[in-house]
Amino acid sequence: MDKKKRLAYLKEIDAHVGFHTGNGIAPQILDLKKVSDNMFVTNCNIRKVRNKDEQETYLRVNPNKNNNGFILTEYSAFKKVMNDVFEELDITDFKWKRVDMSFNTMDNKYYPNYTKLNRLLIACIANSSNDKNTYDTKNFWNGKTKSLATRNQLREVEFYDKADESQNRSPYYSRLELRSVRMKDSIEHEFLKVWFDRLDDAVKEFEAVQDRFNDSMAELYLEDLSKKKRDREFMSLNSFLMTRRDYIFTSNQMKKLLMLLGYTETAAINKAYNFKKYHNIEYFSLEDLKAVVTDIKEKMIEYFSK
Repeated sequence: MDKKKRLAYLKEIDAHVGFHTGNGIAPQILDLKKVSDNMFVTNCNIRKVRNKDEQETYLRVNPNKNNNGFILTEYSAFKKVMNDVFEELDITDFKWKRVDMSFNTMDNKYYPNYTKLNRLLIACIANSSNDKNTYDTKNFWNGKTKSLATRNQLREVEFYDKADESQNRSPYYSRLELRSVRMKDSIEHEFLKVWFDRLDDAVKEFEAVQDRFNDSMAELYLEDLSKKKRDREFMSLNSFLMTRRDYIFTSNQMKKLLMLLGYTETAAINKAYNFKKYHNIEYFSLEDLKAVVTDIKEKMIEYFSK
């Protein structure tokens, strides 16, 4: 990846980092009318505590409600909003169960420019814990990617076209969200320890992710190749590679894919070189992925320091 582009991932653009939404439990029965009247509470209800003859109050909150569509970019501001909410509603103890941290950009070219890189990041996160729920959501009418996501029981990650999702009502054009669910510890521990470990584990999947994509792509192409010409989706290898270039992240991956398709190593190297020469395809390195992960961590540390 171009060094300038790598540096601009979050550092050199006006990225707004902060908590988007969250939910949790107050271990007492609250006045739902009073709770509902609070502008920062978006949902609330009283629930029975599992396996106990007790009740508790569930709250979903958006601390950014009074901020003209922008994210609060200081942890101290988030805490002040929430402390004011808790004081107004007489909540003396609150256990966070889910918190969504978002990285938001106001560059209208950011989403198309960084979708492939975020696909790599999300794929590595998904592969590190063998996620079963991974998604590439398309626009129904034009087939363009609207969002990339992976989910398991403890966390979710999503990168999406915020302008499209908000129908251009948000000041942001793209958003990367790291969502913690079923939280058992503090917010600080969750995002500065648990998420750091998850990101470190993701980096280790760089090679495995390429192999996994290659196995799937080779199976798809060879299956198509076995059909009668009139039934085939891909009329040539180049046409196939052009449709799959967002899933090919390195020149070595391209070489290995071509070898899976029957090329010798020498022929695969030459084919990969010529494809890159005559077609637009972006490649990344392990250092690119490490830099992105470092950038995300630094932005999180910066947020909690303010």
